[in-house]
Amino acid sequence: MDWEFRVLNYIKLHFKNSFMDFIMPVFSMPGTIVALWGLITLISLIIKKHRPFGITMLLNLIISAVNCSLIIKPIVRRLRPYVMNDTINLIVRPEIDYSFPSGHTFFAFSAATICFIYNKAFGTAMYIVAFSIAFSRLYLYVHYPTDVLFGIIFGILTAIEVYYLEKYFLCDRVPLKDRKTVYFLRKTKAAE
Repeated sequence: MDWEFRVLNYIKLHFKNSFMDFIMPVFSMPGTIVALWGLITLISLIIKKHRPFGITMLLNLIISAVNCSLIIKPIVRRLRPYVMNDTINLIVRPEIDYSFPSGHTFFAFSAATICFIYNKAFGTAMYIVAFSIAFSRLYLYVHYPTDVLFGIIFGILTAIEVYYLEKYFLCDRVPLKDRKTVYFLRKTKAAE
């Protein structure tokens, strides 16, 4: 754990400035995260041709929330770095839940991965946002590097799992003749 504090202290020492103190909390605000992924999901659900993406994204966000906040965090129960190093002056409010994994990072990378699966260019842009969110968690001293690393890993794996489960249960289980009549099914080569 000492190396993790060295990383956090290095970031605090070498990246801290007034601009970063302003922008990093913006990337970490729960409202920003909910608004971004929620808006993308809502718009996709409303627009018929994007509905398959919207449904996958919605399932992904629900499963990510359950996996991260209701399963992993309560099991691991890791205290946050600012609790262990109380000499740090936080520029954001202390968080009330556990540290491992980073939920912000988990959601950001799971959502960005779904975006990337459906559209490489949009997904790449969302990965840049996700990396900014992940870095903000380190800059703000609210997560350890391993919290963020495993948030990335768990987020990507959850998105891939959701994509294939949704594809298996919703696409592959519907008879070929009915696939075109179910609005939320992806176009597949078999259905064309």
